[in-house]
Order: sequence, then structure tokens, then C-alpha cells
Amino acid sequence: MKIMKNMGKGYLSSTFAAIKNVVVVLNFLSLLSGFILIVVGYYLTSTEAEVSLVTSSAIKYRFPHVLISLGGLISLVSFLGCYGAANQKITFLKVYVISLFICIIIQIIIGSVAFAYHQDVDSILDRSWSKAFRDDKQLIADVEQYFRCCGFNSLSDRAVPPCRYYTPCYASMKDSLTYSLQTIGIVGVVLGILELICLLLAAVLIIHIIRIHREEPNERQALLAETRRLDDAIRQTYERRCRLHSS
Repeated sequence: MKIMKNMGKGYLSSTFAAIKNVVVVLNFLSLLSGFILIVVGYYLTSTEAEVSLVTSSAIKYRFPHVLISLGGLISLVSFLGCYGAANQKITFLKVYVISLFICIIIQIIIGSVAFAYHQDVDSILDRSWSKAFRDDKQLIADVEQYFRCCGFNSLSDRAVPPCRYYTPCYASMKDSLTYSLQTIGIVGVVLGILELICLLLAAVLIIHIIRIHREEPNERQALLAETRRLDDAIRQTYERRCRLHSS
């Protein structure tokens, strides 16, 4: 019976260790993903500044900057998960679970916005170009220079002279914006799946740690009682032998 109990305890501890290792590994991967998200956001900021400026009036959010902020947040949260799981710190794990839940909600919102604007790229670009053409022609000139194009749908469509190129800007801008939105979507889906798995496993890990902490006093009492029982048995055996020798 005792062997079966010990086997059960060993199984639970091995399961606990496996869950802890999985949480550590997944959070390490999530940490790397957060760094990648920061790099992607920085790349989009540095190479597509003109597109961000043109579309900012319609989208109202500069996605590259959001990606950098989200990547930093994910990296910080992933570090909490790694440290909390590796050292079995329940406070860190609780903060990690709450923070991870908030990250998932934020990513769902960002993904929804990106998907909504992905379906309406044509009108977004048209309205943004019209507003920039009306309020800031220098911005149009910068976009034309960046994409080496002229005008929006045609060479004479709201172009800002002098225009030295012979290709409209619409196709290049649409490809660039679509690529940015697709990048956000792919990274968001991958991170979302990874974070959801981490959230569930971290919750299981917290339950295991709480259970272990609750069982430790009972195990100490049981061990103490077993030690006392063995001491009594040894003492009784010693006394019995002493009586036999004396007789």
C-alpha cells in the first residue's frame, strides 16, 4: 500500500515538473517572439514611415509603434512567466496570468482592427491621399519620392509636381500596407496561440503549487508521526532484548 502511495506521489511530481518545464520553454519562445515583434515594428517604422504618415489620419494608430510596444510588453510578461515557473513563485505566476490575459485581449483588439482595415484598404488609401493632398502636399511629394511614383490612380490623379516617375502610387502603397497588416495578423495569431497555451498551463501550475503548499504541513505531521512510531518500535525492541538478556 505504501509503495502505491509513493508511486502516486512520484507520478504527480513528475507531472508537475513536466508542466513547469513546458511553461518555461513556451515562455522562452514567447520572449523571443516578443523580440521579433519589436524588430518587425522597428523595421516597419524605419522603412515605411511615409505610409504610416499617410494612413495615420484614417487608421488613427501607428501599427509599427503598437507592435514595438506590444513586443516589449510580451517580452516582460514572458520573463515573469519564465522566472515564476522556474522558481515556483506563485506571486509571479499570478501576475503573469493576469498580464497574459490582458495581452491576449489587446491582441484580439489589434487583430480585429487590422482585419477590418485589411478589408477596406482601397478606401482608406483614397481618403488618406485626398486629405494629405488637401492639407499637406509635401507629404504627398515625400510618398511619391519614396515609392518612385506619381499621382494616386494615374499620373494626373492628385499628383504633386515636379513628378519624375511614370507609375501611379496606388499599387505600391496598397502592397506595402497589405504586407504590414498581414505581418501583424500572422504574428498576432502565432503569439495568441502560444499565449493561450501558456495561460492554461500556468493556471494548472498555480493550482499544483497551491496544492503542494497545502499538503506540506500534513506531510510533515505524517512524517513526524511515522518517526515517533519508529522510535517507539525501536525502543520497545531494545527494552525487550534487555529483558531477555537480564533473564
